[in-house]
Amino acid sequence: MDLYLTEVDTGWRQSFCLLPTSIKAKTNGKFISYDFINLGEVQMPSGLKLCTYSWSGTFPGENMKDMPFIKQSLYHTPKEMVDCIEKWRKNHTELILMLTETPINVNVYLKSFTYTPTGGVGNYDYSIEFIEAKHVTVNTAENTATTSSAQSSNTSDSTRAATATTDTTTATEQTSTYTVKSGDCLWNIAKALLGSGSRYTEIYELNKSVIGSNPNLIYAGQVLTIPAS
Repeated sequence: MDLYLTEVDTGWRQSFCLLPTSIKAKTNGKFISYDFINLGEVQMPSGLKLCTYSWSGTFPGENMKDMPFIKQSLYHTPKEMVDCIEKWRKNHTELILMLTETPINVNVYLKSFTYTPTGGVGNYDYSIEFIEAKHVTVNTAENTATTSSAQSSNTSDSTRAATATTDTTTATEQTSTYTVKSGDCLWNIAKALLGSGSRYTEIYELNKSVIGSNPNLIYAGQVLTIPAS
C-alpha cells in the first residue's frame, strides 16, 4: 500500500515513505431545516457536501530513513515535504489523492496543514486535511448569448447539411433506362451497368411488370429501368 499526491496540471507526484496509521474520509449529506407549525423542525435533503480526507503522521528525519519500516525508495526529507505542501497551499494546486489498494483515488485541494519539528532525529509531526475538488461552470449573460448563438448556428448548419444530404440521396437514387439488345441477359446487364452481375435481382424487381415471372426471358427492344449504381 502506497500514498501519493499528484499535481493535476503537471503530473508530478509526491510520495509518502511512512504511511499514517489511518486516513479519515468524511462524507455528509446536505440538509435544509424548516420549522412548521405543530410539526417542529423538519430537515430536507439538499444535495451532498464535499468529502474531506485527513490524517496525522510523521515525516521521518534523515537519521531514520534506513529504518526497516521506512520505504527508502519513496523517501523525502521533512523539509522537502513541507516545502512541497506549502507550495500547493499557496498556489491552490489541484491534486489527485491516491491510496493504493483502497477506493481512495480522488481530486482534492489542500484544506489545512500543520507541522511541528519533534525529537532529536529531525522528525516532523504533521496533520493534514484535503477537501474534494468539484468543478463548477458559471455562465454569464454574454456567454449564454454566445452559446445560444452557436447552438442556433449549429442547428442551421445541421439543417443545411441534412438538406444537402437529402438532395444528394435523391440524386443518387435516380434511375436510368436501358434498351435490351440481342444476346443480353440480366446478369450481363447488371455487370456492365452496376458493376456486379449479382445485382441482376435489383433490375428484375424494378421490371417485373415488363419482364414477367421469369427473369431469364428478356428480349431485344425491351426498355428496362436500371437502379442507381
